[in-house]
Amino acid sequence: MAGATAPVIMDQFLDEKEGNHLTAYRDGSGIWTICRGVTAVDGKPVRQGMKLSKGKCGQVNAIELNKALSWVERNVHVPLTEPQKVGIASFCPYNIGPGKCFSSTFYRKLNAGDRKGACAEIRRWVFDSGRDCRQTKGQASGCYGQVERRDQESALACWGIYE
Repeated sequence: MAGATAPVIMDQFLDEKEGNHLTAYRDGSGIWTICRGVTAVDGKPVRQGMKLSKGKCGQVNAIELNKALSWVERNVHVPLTEPQKVGIASFCPYNIGPGKCFSSTFYRKLNAGDRKGACAEIRRWVFDSGRDCRQTKGQASGCYGQVERRDQESALACWGIYE
């Protein structure tokens, strides 16, 4: 990752975590999504049966990636490396949403300069519709991928602070 910009790192990370679906599907919470987990396209909610071209998904994905990274730039008030920006952008605005982020202990600790504490908070967000995803490893209908994602987001958000 040395020398890679936040948009490049995040593009690769989101491809791995979200995939790129050209046909609408329900996420783990039952919400209709498309492309890389997007819930609205051109201001309209994703609905069952919606299909987009690869080019349109590329366009939508780029917009959402830039929105997430811009959110970090505007709302995080401590210096960040490129990987740290990605870990925070993936977790906060992209995955849990800005509303949940602003009121979170993660956000308060991060902006107070408690980076280690903030990174530990990311790993606590492993519940999906009340279900503890840590208990679903190996289950076909489990959500253990969320546990792995939080570990990776935390590692990115804390990139280099333990050195």
